[in-house]
Amino acid sequence: MGAEAFAERRVWFEDYLRSVANEERTIRDDNVDVIEQVVMEAEVDAARAALKAAGPPPFDPGSPRFVRQQGTTCMSTSLANGMISLGETCFAEDTEKRVHLFTDDVVENTSSFQKPGEYRSVDDLFKYLESGRLRQLELAGGRFGDDYRVRLTNSLLDVVEALWSGTGRLLVQRAAHAYLVFGVDVERGGEIGVRVRDPFEATGPGYARLGLEALRENFLWSPLKKIPRLMGPHGFNQLTAEELLGHLERYESMENLGVECPSALLFRAADAPPLRGGEDE
Repeated sequence: MGAEAFAERRVWFEDYLRSVANEERTIRDDNVDVIEQVVMEAEVDAARAALKAAGPPPFDPGSPRFVRQQGTTCMSTSLANGMISLGETCFAEDTEKRVHLFTDDVVENTSSFQKPGEYRSVDDLFKYLESGRLRQLELAGGRFGDDYRVRLTNSLLDVVEALWSGTGRLLVQRAAHAYLVFGVDVERGGEIGVRVRDPFEATGPGYARLGLEALRENFLWSPLKKIPRLMGPHGFNQLTAEELLGHLERYESMENLGVECPSALLFRAADAPPLRGGEDE
């Protein structure tokens, strides 16, 4: 029932987005914020409805013993913490030492171009994991029990379903700092929130709680806002609603968005959705 509930809400949301595009006809700098707010509220409502229909999460996120970042490795440390929350056996022993060796390897085997210190983007993590690096990596005598993949996302429904089922974790960037979202909570009164881990926190369990509105508004990339800037002030006067939706669909199918897309779902390789648009669109 869970997958069906989310699929139904996706269909509803896509129809709603199409109706908004048809009504507005064009998206411009002077109306994009209002449209984005309307669309955001609709997607949050859709996620809530899907969770209500799906029932209690089959996965208890708990509060694993996470590791604190060293230096500016917030993104790669959040990747490692995501693996810890997925039960990665390599990090079950000598956890801190192995995590720090792992983040060093991520930094050494990804691009530092236009990035501060040891910071890496979700796109770097995508390329690192797709290269198969984990299968040959040894960390202080430990080897990875699973392979992993990330999938760039701007869909709140996809994020909530992955957290609800326990198959995925969300890596998110905000204000040049990366966080891990590792679980969804549905309270008896119907209140819904997600569990967020800041890698600046001390090693050990613990997390903050964030509402769905804040997650959607502050952490998930919005192509709706990007298109006017990317196409210039006159581009949208020429676009029909169908052409606008085509641009949004193109962004959703891209797997290589660099710093334009600050959010990605982390999966075990066996659970990862297939690539939709290839690595180099």
